[in-house]
This record gives sequence, structure tokens and C-alpha cells, in this order.
Amino acid sequence: MTNPDEHDVTPFESQYVTPESSVAMAALGEILDSPEFTGAGRVQAFLEYVVKESLGGRGDRIRGKTIVEDVYGRSPLIGRDPVAVVRVDAGRLRRRLEKYYAGSGAKAELQINFQPGSYEPHFLLRQEKAPTPAAPQPEVAPVQKETTRRFSVGLLASLVVAVIAASLFWWQAGFQADSPIESVDAGIEAPPPGPGDATARAVRDALFSNSPARLQASNLAMKARSLQFPALEPKWQDAVLLMFELVIEMDGNYFAGYAGAAESKALIAVTRPPGKDRDGLLQEADDLASRALELGIDQSWSHSAAALVAHVKRDFKGARQQSDRATSLDPSDLHALNMDALISLFGGDFERATDMAQRAAEIMDPRDYFPNKSIRASAEFHLGNYSEALDLINESVLEGDPISPISLGYLIAIHSKMGDANSAKEMLNLLNAAWPGFPIGALFRSLYRDPAHADEIIATLR
Repeated sequence: MTNPDEHDVTPFESQYVTPESSVAMAALGEILDSPEFTGAGRVQAFLEYVVKESLGGRGDRIRGKTIVEDVYGRSPLIGRDPVAVVRVDAGRLRRRLEKYYAGSGAKAELQINFQPGSYEPHFLLRQEKAPTPAAPQPEVAPVQKETTRRFSVGLLASLVVAVIAASLFWWQAGFQADSPIESVDAGIEAPPPGPGDATARAVRDALFSNSPARLQASNLAMKARSLQFPALEPKWQDAVLLMFELVIEMDGNYFAGYAGAAESKALIAVTRPPGKDRDGLLQEADDLASRALELGIDQSWSHSAAALVAHVKRDFKGARQQSDRATSLDPSDLHALNMDALISLFGGDFERATDMAQRAAEIMDPRDYFPNKSIRASAEFHLGNYSEALDLINESVLEGDPISPISLGYLIAIHSKMGDANSAKEMLNLLNAAWPGFPIGALFRSLYRDPAHADEIIATLR
């Protein structure tokens, strides 16, 4: 179903109702089959469960614990706070419903929504209002229409010039600000809002009103963060690092510039051989991560950056603690989830790596650019699931996920384990052609906590 034209939207009036079961199930089916819910299996199961429970008269008994048991099929006592996952999924469900009713479900008469803090669905009936008779319009002579048209075009041109001038002014303000406005909280982060994301829009509006420099710094930091993969391309990371350094220059009291710069320096350092250059980069990364924590101790990104730096320094205990804090502070931080999956992979916790990568996959937007499937494939390889690992890497290639020497190294190892020597040799030739002389063996040994896990791959490269 296409979006209605903005000039052809029927006015509605709404009221909460208790619908017939068949009508509610039909509305549910439309939602589950919509493009806004495609690929969101767990959210679909969540919505279907709570709607059926409500229609069965048990809506007031829906709790996070019951969803964990009935939808996720596990005890709330097992694993890492599964009820917290329910809260994250509830937020994802609300956002997808907002997108659905702003998109393919814009003309739905029966809507399903949720009150904040409640898992019980509410049904909203939207009925067309009676149209108000339009007042007759006097005829206008052709010459008057042309005059009006010229005036409107002139006014539009003036507005465009004004908007461009204002945009340039605020852009320059962001670059030239010597010091941020102190009334703005240094920990505020303004993610780009999606359709209907009222909270993000409110944050951005507050930032713009108090400090356009902070808002511009936040915009640039979010853009740079989305570009951090492929992570092991030093020239790529050099470019991303410049963006984060510009964020620091624009607003020296904003945590995100330091967190992003710390991650980039750590990723550059991991590709360098042991020595003063590598040690110097890691010390700089450590200092930047410490500054990010000072300015944004309550921000998941600060702890995620500290976790990555600790891992590259081979402080595996510290990396695990910081990454746990990052994902606890914001279980919906896609970047922190993926970083945790990477840290888990190289730390040897392959089941956690697949779990965190899967959690990230469920909230990823199609435009997100993470090596999510490659992480899962690498973990499945070490778990002995070679066929599944191969399928995941092939999917990642076809879907345009970032490709790195690590991806090809795993492809070689997978084909070797599956007894396909010809494909393994072909992948090795591609690796040497794309990254001639790349020290992939040293890289694996640098990344993995257990040398045996690195040697499992390196042995196939020989």
C-alpha cells in the first residue's frame, strides 16, 4: 500500500474500542505482512502474542516475565536479564508501529498501540469525519492568477535563500565555536530521528535552541560513527578519525568526539606491528576513552569505546566489564551491541558473540553498515557450524556488508574445513590480490585472546 498524498488525506476522529476478534486479527495480519515489519521475527511474535492475549481477556496479565516464557521460550532466571530484552523489543515494536501507521498503514481504520510502560495493546478506531462544505471561491481573472503565481515563486525563492543562509550561519557557528554553551549537558547525544520519533526530535530541538554548535557536533559524530566499518582499513579509519577530531574541535566538552576518536585510533593500532608506533596510538586511544568517560559516564558509547581500547591492549577482563556496562546502559545501542559481539568473538565467547550479533540484527535498519553477518559467521565457524558460517558470509557479501581481510581469512578456513581445497585456494588468491602483503596471521594473533583460535584459521592459510 502506498502512502497517501499529503493533499488527499481524509480527516479522521479516533476512539478506543473493543473490536471483534476477527477484525482485530485482520488488522494484525496486515501489520505482520507489511514492509515495516519484514525481517523482524521476534517483534512480530511479540505483537501477535500480546494481541491474542488481549483478545482472550488476559491483557491485564501480560508482563515481561510472561513474554520471556511464552514468546522467547526461556526462563527469566536464565541468562543476562531477559526481561530487559523485552523492554528493548517493546520500544522497537512501538517504533515499527509508528512507521507502519505513517507508511503502508496510514489508512488503517483500526490501529493497535501501547501506552508507555504497558505491554497490553489498545485498539483505536479511526472514523472519517463528515466533510465540511467548502465556501464557494470567487473566480479570479487569468491576469490575477499570473500575478499571484509570480508573487508565490518570488516568495518561495526568498524563503529558500533565507533557509540556505541560516544553514550556512549555523554550520559556521559549529565550526567556529571556541567554547560550547555551558547550559547544555555535555552528555546529551542527538541521534538522527526517524519518522515519528518524538523523543529524538525533542532532544535535537533543545540542542538547537541552546547550542547549534553542539547539535552540529552531534550530527557529525553520528555520521562518523556509522562509517567506522570496514574497521581494519587504516586509510578509511584515518578519514573517520579526522571527522571525530573535527567534532572535538567544534565542541571540546562533548563526549562523542572523544569516544569515536578512541575507537578509530584503537582500530588503526590493531593493524600496526608491535612497537612504539602501536604503543603510542594505544596510549592516545586510552586517553581519549578516559576523557569520553569523564564527559559521558552515563553514555553507552563511552563505555563501548573504553571496551574496544581495553581489548586491543589485551586487557580482556576490563574489555568485558566495560562492554557489559555499555550494553546495560543502552540495550538498543546498535553500535555497542556489534562492538560487544566483536569483543566476545575475539575473547573466545562464541555463543555470546552470536547472541549479541543476532540482537543487533533484529534492530538494524537496512541502511546500517555493520559486518553483522560476518561476526556471526566467524563465531559459527569456531562452534563447528561450517555450513551455516558459509551461508552467513555469502549473504553478507550479497547484501553489501563491509568486507575485510578477516572475512576472506574465514572463508578460506571454512572451505578448508569443508574439504573444498579449490575454493579455499581461490579465496586465498583473492585475499592476496585485494590486500597484498597484509599480515593477516599477525592480525589474528593480535585480536584473539586464545592463540589456539587464531591458529585454527592461520593453519589453513599455509
